[in-house]
Amino acid sequence: MLKFAKKLLIVVGLIVAVAAFVFMLYEWTLATGSLRNIVAAATANNSNPEKAAAFAATVSMVWLPIVAALVGGLVLGLGIGIPSETFKQRYEERQAQAARKLEAGAAQPGTAVK
Repeated sequence: MLKFAKKLLIVVGLIVAVAAFVFMLYEWTLATGSLRNIVAAATANNSNPEKAAAFAATVSMVWLPIVAALVGGLVLGLGIGIPSETFKQRYEERQAQAARKLEAGAAQPGTAVK
């Protein structure tokens, strides 16, 4: 179950992070020119509420990919950090290896078991 959850979190985290990067690149390339025009118009004429609203809407669109990138990075980090096996599984595997070593040592007479 942990392996599935680990792989799922890694895949979802990568998809969200890449999508956020692509969306931020889209915002940067297409909105940079219009953002400059809006800022210039808003600073030149502060009495125009439509330009100020357009500027606020453009700035708020930048927050979406930033938050998506943070969430994607968090999910990706969780996916990388989750162990593939639980402590109980690792413990049982070590006990089984110790038992096999003990049986192998007992099967060969004259050898000392460490």
